[in-house]
Amino acid sequence: MLTAGELVRTYSARELLECAEREVRLRRKVYATRVLTHRMSQRQADVEIARMAAIAAWLRAEAERERLL
Repeated sequence: MLTAGELVRTYSARELLECAEREVRLRRKVYATRVLTHRMSQRQADVEIARMAAIAAWLRAEAERERLL
């Protein structure tokens, strides 16, 4: 099994960013349905989407640094 450091080095920041951005879009769709069907609160959905958006923002900055190296 790969360590966290090995996993991070396997993918570029750009690849990880693209994955995180897809996840943000997916969460917006899926969580909206979960809120409508009362399987998730709006607050919980907002927090989880915001967390993934923060990860994407962090990776965006990392991808920009990679590009400049």
